[in-house]
Amino acid sequence: MSAEDRDEFTAELQRIGIDGSFAVIVMKEGAFSAIGVGAPALVLPQSVLMSGLRGGRFSEELLTEGLRQTVAALRRAEPSAVLAESLLSLAQASAGGEAPERRLGMVVEAIAALRRVGQPRRLSRAYVALSNALSEMGRLYDALSVLERAADAERDYSDAGALLAIHFGRATIFRGLGLQAEALSELHHADRVLNAMGPDTSDKLWAKRIRSQTMFCLSELGRVEAALAEADAWSATHPEESLFTPAIVRADLVSRRSGAAAAAEDYVETAIRAAQDISAYSSARFRRKARDRYGPLFARSMNALIEARQHASAFAVWELAQSGSALLPRNSDAYESAFSPGVRGEIAAEASQLAGHARDALATGDRFALAECQDQADWILFRNDMLGRIPRARAVSRDMVEAQMADLRRAIPPGTLLVSYAAIGEHVYVFAVSSESVVCVRLATPRIELRLLATSAARECRDLLPTDALDELARRLLAPVGHLIDEAAAIVVVPCAELQSVPFHAMHPFRGKAVTYSTRAMDLRLGTSHGKLPLKATASWTGLGAQSVAYSALPELNGVREELQAIGAYFQSPNIVLDPGATSADLLNASAHNDILHIACHAAFEPLAPHLSRLLLADRPVFAFEIALAPLNATHVVLSACETADAAAYQGGHTQSLAAAFLTAGASGVTGSLWPVNDRVTARFLTALYEYRINTGASMADALGRIRSVFIEETDHPHYWAPFVHIGALGADR
Repeated sequence: MSAEDRDEFTAELQRIGIDGSFAVIVMKEGAFSAIGVGAPALVLPQSVLMSGLRGGRFSEELLTEGLRQTVAALRRAEPSAVLAESLLSLAQASAGGEAPERRLGMVVEAIAALRRVGQPRRLSRAYVALSNALSEMGRLYDALSVLERAADAERDYSDAGALLAIHFGRATIFRGLGLQAEALSELHHADRVLNAMGPDTSDKLWAKRIRSQTMFCLSELGRVEAALAEADAWSATHPEESLFTPAIVRADLVSRRSGAAAAAEDYVETAIRAAQDISAYSSARFRRKARDRYGPLFARSMNALIEARQHASAFAVWELAQSGSALLPRNSDAYESAFSPGVRGEIAAEASQLAGHARDALATGDRFALAECQDQADWILFRNDMLGRIPRARAVSRDMVEAQMADLRRAIPPGTLLVSYAAIGEHVYVFAVSSESVVCVRLATPRIELRLLATSAARECRDLLPTDALDELARRLLAPVGHLIDEAAAIVVVPCAELQSVPFHAMHPFRGKAVTYSTRAMDLRLGTSHGKLPLKATASWTGLGAQSVAYSALPELNGVREELQAIGAYFQSPNIVLDPGATSADLLNASAHNDILHIACHAAFEPLAPHLSRLLLADRPVFAFEIALAPLNATHVVLSACETADAAAYQGGHTQSLAAAFLTAGASGVTGSLWPVNDRVTARFLTALYEYRINTGASMADALGRIRSVFIEETDHPHYWAPFVHIGALGADR
C-alpha cells in the first residue's frame, strides 16, 4: 500500500471507530485480481481472517462472508472510502452467490460514497466494476459507455490495473457483440499492460483470463489450427490445473473439424473439469450459481456425445452436471475447524430472528418482504454450509468417472429401471438405465411445451379436474422407453427441474410399481450402504402431532389423533407427542435417535419463497430453513401434511422444499405429499402403509405402490390415492 493510501485508510478507520473484532489486511501493490477491483486494503472480521489463515487460503465464499459482515458494520457509520472499497470488493467476490442486479446496486452505492468523500482517483476501477455488472445483465452498450468513463478517469490518475481491466472489459463486450477481431485487438493491449507491470505485480489470474478469451476469439473466427495449438500448449504447461477453457475450445474445434465422435473424449474431460470447479464450493448457493454458469458447457458436451451415440458417456456427463452441484455430506468436525465456536450461536440467533420476520411477511403478504426473507434464509444456509460441508479437493479423472458409472449400474437391482430426464437447450432427453444398458432418447415434445403440460397436470391433481394433461404428459414422457418400463417392477425417477413435481407414479405405466424419486442417480449407490433391513416393530418411532394451531384460522385436523395412535400401535415403544400438541422444540431440539420420525399437522408450501415453506406446529410455524439447520437425528421422515414434497427446482439437482430440508438435515429418505391432502383419508392411507410394511417387510417405495393399488379401487382420480411420494436413496428406508 502506498503511503498516501495508508494514511487515508488509517484516518478513515479511526474516524469510523472500527472495533477490535475487525482486522485490516494490506494488499500488495498491483494485487488487483485478489478481489477484482484493486482495493489497497481489506477490512474483515477477525473470525473470518483466522479461518482463512487456518485453512491456508481465502476462498471466494469465505471472502464474501467476511465482506458481507464488514459492509453491514460500515453502513452504520457515515459513507467512507473504506465502505466504498468494501462494497466494490463484495460485488466482485459475491459473483457466485448474488444476482447481477444486487451487485449493480453495491457498485452504485460505492461510487456515490467515493464521490461524497472526495476520492476521484478510485473511480476508474469502480466504473470497471459497474461495467462488469451491466455486462452480466446483457446491457452491453451501456457497459461499453461506462468503460469510456473509466478510461477518462484512468487518464487523470494513470492506474495500470484499471487500464488492464478496461481493455479486458472491452474485449469481452466486443466478443459478446460478435466483433471478435476488435476483441483480439483489445486483448493484445491488455496483455501489453500486464507485461509492463513487471513480474512482481503481474497476475496469473489475469493472464488466464486473457488467454481464455483469446482462444475463444480464435475459435469463433475459424482460425482452427491457431486455437488448437494455443489450447494444447496451455493444457501441456498446466496439466495439474482444472482448466476447462482449453478443454472446451479443443472439443469444439475437433468436433467441427472431424465430427462429434472424434471429440467425445474432450467433451467428457470438459464436463469433468467443470464439475470439479462446481464442487470446489462449500455452499449450495454458490454451487447453484456455478452450475448456471456452466450450463451451456454441459449442454454442448451432452449434445455432442448424444450425436456420437455414446449414450453411456452422455449420461455420465449429465450425472456430473447433477452431482457436481449436489451438497457434500455433512462433516461433523468442520464446526471446530471452520469458524470460531460462537458463530454457531450467531447462526441460530439469525435464524430465530428471521423466523419472526418471515411470520410478519406472511401475515402481510408483501411479496418484496417474502423475497427478502427467502434471500436472507439462503445466506444463513450459506454460512451453515461453509461450516459443515468443507469440500475436500481431489483429482477427478475419466477412469474415476467410468468407475462411478460402473458402480451405479451395479447398484441397480434386477428388475429396477432408472429413468432420468435431462433438459438440454430446447429439448428434453430421457435416459433409461439398467444394470445391462443405457438408452437415451430425445423426446419429440419441446421443453417449454412439456413444462406447460407438467403445470397443467399438477393443477389437475390438485383441483380434481379430469386428468387429460397427466395422461398426455405420460404418453410424451414414457412412450419412448415404454417397453423397458413395462418390464421393470421398480422405478427410480430422476426428474429435471421442469418435471420436478410431476406425479410419475400416477401415470398408468407406473401404477402399482415401487417408485422412488431422487435428485440424482448417484443416490442409488448411497442407498446400498444403508443395508436392506425390513421395518420391524422394534424400530424406534416418534410421532409428532398438532391437531390445531391457535395462531391460524385453519380447521382442526380430526384425523391426527387416530393416525398417530393407530400407527404407534404397530411399534413396541412408540413415542407420541400429541397432548399437548407437538411444538417447535419437539422437532428442532430432539436428541434421541429415531428410525422413523412421523409428523402429522398442517403445512404450507411457499412457491415464491420455498425456504419459508412450513410445518404448523402447536406453538408456531417451523420453516424449511430452520429444519435444514437442525441436527436431525432420524433415518426416515414421514410428513403427513399438505404439499411437503412440492418443491422449487433448479438445474443441477437442487430443490427447495420441506422434504428437501429434512434431507439436508440428515435424513436418508422422506415420504411427503405433492398437493393438499384430506386428514381422514391420509390417516387411513398411512396406517395401511405401516401395516403392510410391518407385516411384509416391504420398503417404503414397495408399500406405497401396493397401498396406492388398494386405494385406487375406491376412486380412480390421483388426487385421493397418489399425493404421497418417497424421496431419497434407494433402499435407505428399509
